[in-house]
Amino acid sequence: MANNSPSPPNPLLVIVTGLAGAGGSTALHALADAGMYCIDNLPMEVVGQTIDLLTSGRIVAEHGMALCMDVRDQNFARQFPELKRRLATKVRLEVLFLTADANVIATRYSATRRKHPLRMDNGSLTEAIDSDRKLLGPVEEAADVVLDTSKLSPHQLAKMVETRLAGYLPARVLNVTITSFGFKFGQAQPVDMLFDVRFLDNPYFVPHLRGKSGLDSEVRDFVFSHETARTMLTKVEDMARFLLPLYFEEGKRYLHIGIGCTGGRHRSVCLAAEIGKRLTDSPVANTVVSVVHRDIEQ
Repeated sequence: MANNSPSPPNPLLVIVTGLAGAGGSTALHALADAGMYCIDNLPMEVVGQTIDLLTSGRIVAEHGMALCMDVRDQNFARQFPELKRRLATKVRLEVLFLTADANVIATRYSATRRKHPLRMDNGSLTEAIDSDRKLLGPVEEAADVVLDTSKLSPHQLAKMVETRLAGYLPARVLNVTITSFGFKFGQAQPVDMLFDVRFLDNPYFVPHLRGKSGLDSEVRDFVFSHETARTMLTKVEDMARFLLPLYFEEGKRYLHIGIGCTGGRHRSVCLAAEIGKRLTDSPVANTVVSVVHRDIEQ
């Protein structure tokens, strides 16, 4: 019987190339954050073998592979048009070429104090940038998209690359972790936002609540029976709902919120659990929320 099931699509391969100093590493990092299998400065001689490993499944790259290639490989510019033609028969290929104004690139190199790959000991940086642009002319002509990064910040470039490949990659989300902890066991680190709730009435000093935790209803009822705790909860939730979309737009993928009390067993647990529940029951777009109670068993 004939097998009529559709064959799986060819894997995605993104080649990031362009002028040295135009943002290739930033673009590659953005693709790595998006879940792609990334390799920087892969020699031309092994590109074919690497793609064979990708298409055969011996390299597991669920969301595809990205290669950053430039003039550090002397054969790259001359052989690229033919390389692209051959690769296009095996993979879904997207070539991103990054360029920038010569003065901008020179400023970037001055700031980082790195050596341009084409700069000779007795040559100028301007000459190296011009040589790079001339050598990569055939590559720019063969590219699927050319991005001028002269006026882009690293975050803006990463977002532009992400937008360009949105049809291939899983949607980006902001992973929010809310951690309750006890200051007596050390502050949670690293955190992007920290809230100290030791000013709230402490269930530890209520004998029948001391052995329970903030996950028990009796402790929760005690903590939120006080208006101060309810107000704090509302203000933290409001701040989170205001900030999370802004952090997402800025390009963050991970956000850590720490909520601390003395022992990390009662008040901080109540606040962290309730905030996590509210942000899960009525979620902020493009966010995934998890709650960790670091010291609840201490």
